[in-house]
Amino acid sequence: MSKGFKKEKPFEYLRRKNGERFSDETVRNWYVARAYVLDKLKDVAICQESGEHLQVVVNGDSPLMLSVARQVALSAHFANFDETCPLRSVITIVSKNKQITEVIEQEEYLCNLPLLCKLSVYESITKNEDSHIDIELRVVENWQENSTNEAIVISEDEVRAFCNKDIYCIDTRKAVLTQRMYSLGSWIDNLPAENIHNAERYAMALNIFQHNLLRKPINPLVNAKKWETDMTTVRNGLSSIFCGDCFESRAAGVKQHAKNQGITEKEAWNDCVEGLSKSEHARWVVEKLIMGFRPLNEKERMKDEVLFGAEKRQYRNKLKKNALDPAHIDLCSFAELRRINPSDLKYDSFLMLAIPGILGKLS
Repeated sequence: MSKGFKKEKPFEYLRRKNGERFSDETVRNWYVARAYVLDKLKDVAICQESGEHLQVVVNGDSPLMLSVARQVALSAHFANFDETCPLRSVITIVSKNKQITEVIEQEEYLCNLPLLCKLSVYESITKNEDSHIDIELRVVENWQENSTNEAIVISEDEVRAFCNKDIYCIDTRKAVLTQRMYSLGSWIDNLPAENIHNAERYAMALNIFQHNLLRKPINPLVNAKKWETDMTTVRNGLSSIFCGDCFESRAAGVKQHAKNQGITEKEAWNDCVEGLSKSEHARWVVEKLIMGFRPLNEKERMKDEVLFGAEKRQYRNKLKKNALDPAHIDLCSFAELRRINPSDLKYDSFLMLAIPGILGKLS
């Protein structure tokens, strides 16, 4: 760890939409779930040509286990996901609670995700069959483990046994370096929206990022005074944490692709940038839904369509910053985003190409 850098406690700052604090138990569960899930999935490597998909069984519906389901949804995103032929990560929750869907839609768990992802409950109801989201939720009353399941099964006893005092604070250095990407400004903004997956187009921006921004001292992510009063800053900070949590699994997938194709890892990153970019958009959508955002409704979209320039930007920012009901124009499929807001896709591609530099900086 960088000299003088201390682990931080960012989850304490997140508030409910009405401004109330989450309970201490909820915050502790988030820390435990994050540490456990990242460790549990650390050896999972799924490359873009793989026909595999992750299956996780959360065996129980206690607050801790639902926090584990939340963390799996935040973390399980892979470059072989394609909206036209989706290989979704499947999270199965074992519960006999007939009101379980109402529980998982609470803000401390999956919030808006079950409203839009593919969801089946007790094999009798399936919603959102054609969802563009790369997470699928299933609820079953019982789980019978057998050799054909090929699932990671998580028990509460196992999660609790994992707990230790070091998991209640986070190394936020990846998040800090991820946020620096957005300070490149015109180096990315001025790139045309065509050929967004051509790695060569980002060479200059990557050079500046690696030789200027990555070399600066890494300051804390949390500014306590600002985080106490500005939920937009808190959500942006947590977004960078959740994004950075997937860097190692993305790197593992690229390494597997390099091995499969007999090419260098640098060549593999360039080769995989499109799949990684699509996966990053899918991850971001899941994260935003869990953080309480929703897509624009029909009325809001109609208004957005007739606005231009500064008026459009102001309108979109107003919707995003609505504390009680935040909405985001980019909460849509990758294909739809290419139509309505293609410039944002450049940041996904650039960020994926920046991962080796960020991980190298911290190694």
